[in-house]
Amino acid sequence: MAVDYGSLSFQQQIDFFRQKVNLPTQAWTDLWHGMHARAFVVAGATRDELLTDLRGAVDKAISQGTTLAEFRNDFDALVAHHGWTYNGGRNWRTRVIYETNLRTSYMAGRYQQMQAVKRTRPYWRYRHNDSVAHPRPQHLAWDGIVLAADDPWWDTHFTPNGWGCRCYIETLSERDLQRLGKSGPDTAPALDMQPVTVGARGPSPRTVEVPAGIDPGWAYNVGQAAWGKPLSQQTMAAWKAQGGKAWTSLTPGTARTYDRPARIPFDTPTTALSKRLKTQAAVADELTQLIGGPEQVFKTPAGLPVLVDAQALAAHIDPKRSEYLALITDTIKNPFEQWLAFERHEGTGQVVLRSRVLKAFQLDKRRGVIVVCNAVKGMLEAWTLIPTSDQRYLERQRRGLLLYGR
Repeated sequence: MAVDYGSLSFQQQIDFFRQKVNLPTQAWTDLWHGMHARAFVVAGATRDELLTDLRGAVDKAISQGTTLAEFRNDFDALVAHHGWTYNGGRNWRTRVIYETNLRTSYMAGRYQQMQAVKRTRPYWRYRHNDSVAHPRPQHLAWDGIVLAADDPWWDTHFTPNGWGCRCYIETLSERDLQRLGKSGPDTAPALDMQPVTVGARGPSPRTVEVPAGIDPGWAYNVGQAAWGKPLSQQTMAAWKAQGGKAWTSLTPGTARTYDRPARIPFDTPTTALSKRLKTQAAVADELTQLIGGPEQVFKTPAGLPVLVDAQALAAHIDPKRSEYLALITDTIKNPFEQWLAFERHEGTGQVVLRSRVLKAFQLDKRRGVIVVCNAVKGMLEAWTLIPTSDQRYLERQRRGLLLYGR
């Protein structure tokens, strides 16, 4: 039976979409394969408020089953409210946002359900949706192929397999296999990898290998990326293959590839340095005074909010460094650069999306320091002071997606 996306929402589908984090992007190629399962993006939407409202409209479509026409009404209202100028025609753009999110969330939810019944229904059958006006020849050729649920072919060919693809997967039992006249699963089609250039209209075009019949950027299993390990080994390898020197890079961007200056210029602090304090409690009190209350939300120039909790942050600050507390808010509000990258959390071992702002200060004729502030889920979790001479450490901080550069 063909899948009518948007009419049968279910909890696993809703859960998949709601676990995503908002990520500002300039182009759809800023993220690749499994990264899309972890982040909500709309190409060209770089402001947090705009992304949040777009996300709300998509969430409504998924959780309430609203139609494309209703989504377009919501889209028009929020575009007018934010004054957003986007590329492409309105009907085309809304259809891409609506259908891409509904189809990927649907299949990610189905993947979790399929895993739950794998013991009794260990085979998966690829199905082509005959309602598609212009079917892809390869997708038609794959229609009816039956493979074991754990066959590696599904790592790249789990549906959807391209823009507008409506193919889906059925689970089968041993008895179903017999009814089809099969004594066992089929042999997986050979992978025909072909080079394709992506991002040709953007600042960083690159050539990628894509299986024949799958659109660039779609050769991944959305279910594995969503419900497996926080980031699959396959996804890590894909990021590394893009040119990143560490698998934690969100994109292969570094200060060098973004053509940023190797040396960060020095700024003069806008607030006088604090006196050196002796206790964590005194640090918390000083932070409370500096930010104007127990907690405060600041906006970076990239438009991302950063919550500073005085008590929580003070617990991680050595009182010996308390004289530099005033540099924290100065760095957040007016950084030299802001970066975004998936990284493994040092405490929990989980992969998190970390925002990092940095800035260099000339404190007096002899002293200079670089301040690095890290935020996870919008909350400032730590700050670091490094000597201006420690160029190797600095370069490790300037990696991922460059959100803002002065």
